[in-house]
Amino acid sequence: MIGRPLATTFAALALLGSLAACGDDGVRSDAERFCGEAIAQRDTIVAPPLGDEAELEATLDFYRLMGQLAPIAIAEEWDDLVVSLETAATVVPGDPESEQLVAMTAYATEPSAFKVKQWLDENCGLDIPITTIAPQEPSPAQVTTTTVADDDEDEEPADDE
Repeated sequence: MIGRPLATTFAALALLGSLAACGDDGVRSDAERFCGEAIAQRDTIVAPPLGDEAELEATLDFYRLMGQLAPIAIAEEWDDLVVSLETAATVVPGDPESEQLVAMTAYATEPSAFKVKQWLDENCGLDIPITTIAPQEPSPAQVTTTTVADDDEDEEPADDE
């Protein structure tokens, strides 16, 4: 009867495979489409509509779609932005712990937002304004030079008498 458990295992694997295939909507990383969507939906990226539950869900769906389209260079960073938005969607106004989680998540994803902003600017010609708490661009090193006065110039000539 060893064949029966093996057949059951294969049937379960086949079922899992078909379920996974059903969940695949065919959206793949596509930089050109990503740029096109970003340009067309710039306002949704800059100021996501969050007035009611329907707008929130539509915004989350858009961000998730963009996460599927995101080029590999920024796919992880875009996913960070989705997590940040999803976390913000769970905030309980007036609950300090909930509000703190949203603030910490937003702060933690600032580098990702900055990298996405740079990529969109460089590759799509799209400027997305972002506000961050911490500076994201490295500051140029401050170089100071000092000169030391030559001690010989300040001394009086010695009297040889």
